[in-house]
Amino acid sequence: MNRVVTGFDAAGRPVIVHHGEPPTVIHAGRYVTTELWVTDRTPPSASAADTSTRPWELEPPPCGTCFRIVEIAPGDDAAVEADAEHEGFQEAHATDTLDYVTVISGQVTLLVGDEEITLGPGDSVVQQPGVPHDWQNRSAERAVMVGVLLSAR
Repeated sequence: MNRVVTGFDAAGRPVIVHHGEPPTVIHAGRYVTTELWVTDRTPPSASAADTSTRPWELEPPPCGTCFRIVEIAPGDDAAVEADAEHEGFQEAHATDTLDYVTVISGQVTLLVGDEEITLGPGDSVVQQPGVPHDWQNRSAERAVMVGVLLSAR
């Protein structure tokens, strides 16, 4: 994967400040998160600092954002939930973020309360702050989602 980040050089000229592989985090072998960019505040400013290389957290910093890709391995949902509990993902977790998520490939099942819906490529979710939810891959292939998380704190 190739990530390109634009910004300014010391003289104020527009340049490409980062080009290449973005940082990834593997969560118990079931989830892979590719952190494309993280901001610390809103509105953000152009920066050459790569804040996506900081220690991974589920939510962006207060008043910040994150842009990420999440891959969910296929498999036994119970194993996913057990592994996830120790790696920042929990069954029916709620976050202080507004999330815009689109499925890129594969299928994922979104669980909210007593409801569930299976999503495929192109399907999108607006996950509002504080709503408990869970993502599960019940299919035989890896699911890939892209999301932008906006801090609600």
